[in-house]
Amino acid sequence: MKKIIGLAVVLSLFCCLNVFSEDKNQSKENNEEISKEEIQQAGKYVDQMTSFAATFMNSFKNFFDQDEKQDMVNIEEKKLTGITLFPKKKEGEILAKSNEQLRVFQVLKPNTVLIKTGVFPNEILMLLLGEDDDLFYDNQKINIPEGKSAKQVGIYQYNANSGELKTVPAVKIK
Repeated sequence: MKKIIGLAVVLSLFCCLNVFSEDKNQSKENNEEISKEEIQQAGKYVDQMTSFAATFMNSFKNFFDQDEKQDMVNIEEKKLTGITLFPKKKEGEILAKSNEQLRVFQVLKPNTVLIKTGVFPNEILMLLLGEDDDLFYDNQKINIPEGKSAKQVGIYQYNANSGELKTVPAVKIK
C-alpha cells in the first residue's frame, strides 16, 4: 500500500512539474522574463497539484482501509464463541471412526456444524469444525473417509433452547 501511495505522489508531482515546465518553456519561446504574476500562477499550479495528490492519496488509503476492515469483519464472522480448544500437544479422543456417518443437526457457520453420530439412545452430539472451504447444510450426511476419524480437539459450550448450558466435544476430521 505504501508503494502505491508513493507512486501516486510521484505521479502527481511529475504532472505538476510538467505543467510548470510547459509554462516556463512557453515563456522562454516568447523571449519574455518570468513576471511576478507568472510566479504566482506557478505557485497556484503547485498548490492545486499538491491538493490533488493529497486527495488522491486519501482516497487510495480509504479504499485499502475499507478492504482491511472487511477482512477483519470476515475473520470475526468466522469465529464462534464458546469454543475451547485443547493445547496443541494434547491428543484428543477419537469419537467417530472411518466409514461412520455423521448427520448435520444444525449449521452454526458455513463450515461449523453441530452433528450427531450413533443411534438413539446412544447418540452423541458434537461440534464439527470443518475446513475453510467446507460448506455444510441441514440434515447433510457426512461419511468419514477411510483412514480418518473424528478426533476431539476441544469443547463447545452453548445455551440450548431450553436455556440450559450444554457442553459438547468439538471435533475435526483428521
